[in-house]
Amino acid sequence: MQRRNLVRPVALTGILGLVSALGAVGVVTATSAQATAFPPSTSACNYSNSTTAPNTLGVVGVTPGSTVTISCSAGSFAPGTLLALVEGSGLAGIASPASAETNEIDLGSLGLAFSAADGSLSATFTVPAAFSAPDLNAACPPTQAQINVGLTCDLIVANLSAVPQNVAMMVYQGQGTPNAPTLHTSFTVNRGVKTLTASDVPGACPTPVTDTSHCWWGAPNTGSPNPTAFTGVPGLTAQVSKVQAATNTLSVSAAVYCAAAATDPSCAGLPAGTLVPPQLSGTITTKTGLQPVLVDQPDTTPYAGNGTLPDIVPGSSNVEAAQSGPPEHS
Repeated sequence: MQRRNLVRPVALTGILGLVSALGAVGVVTATSAQATAFPPSTSACNYSNSTTAPNTLGVVGVTPGSTVTISCSAGSFAPGTLLALVEGSGLAGIASPASAETNEIDLGSLGLAFSAADGSLSATFTVPAAFSAPDLNAACPPTQAQINVGLTCDLIVANLSAVPQNVAMMVYQGQGTPNAPTLHTSFTVNRGVKTLTASDVPGACPTPVTDTSHCWWGAPNTGSPNPTAFTGVPGLTAQVSKVQAATNTLSVSAAVYCAAAATDPSCAGLPAGTLVPPQLSGTITTKTGLQPVLVDQPDTTPYAGNGTLPDIVPGSSNVEAAQSGPPEHS
């Protein structure tokens, strides 16, 4: 589990109301949650369990009923702040509309903790014996289809304004790992410059996602790269004819979970409960030969990548796919 300084989107709408119902006072009314990355906070937290040493990303080997230790450094929170600890399905961070995010969270897992006088936090979170959320598609551990787009379950530390302050990804003992993605390219030539247009192999990553889907899973919540909301997510790299291509416009869209009354354009015409996968798009420009073609995506998940090109995120192998056979001429 390597440290990765990348923002992650997380949902927490509805926790505020539950904490208030439990008797919390001085609660500020939350603004509407959005399925976008929250601003980087000053919180610096480490997570550990019986199988994972303390680190900033999360824990592996999670089992129902086990505990996760949370340790945040001084200054991470305002002194004496009441914080909510809760587990959410990976669908929470990609749900559309934002108001549906509450349905992906196990409100029964809620724990409360106070930061110390120096703003540090020392707490433990008990993993639910049986995860339960209003949406029957929300599952912890995640389903294989959800894993195939890179989703994990999340331990969320939030304030009473329903703003996540820190997030740990949780990988359960014995759960599956993502299937490898695929790559298809076609090319044009102009004055010796070859432009390859990249996509998934047709049919490899369908909508909705299935247990056998092969999708680009390295940055499911944010997509990669995303030049607007998620500037911390690096771009993709490509190699053509064993030479790393100097120029590409490659990107992978974020996964989207279409809840009832979804507003995301990718959900248009789809029934509620549809998981829309990430999709590879863009071009590679090169003056070398045409094969082999490799494309690597940064891996911002706890899942092990299969990349052979230099790590895009230090300490984390990339997610990679190779063109099977030569590119097609457009």
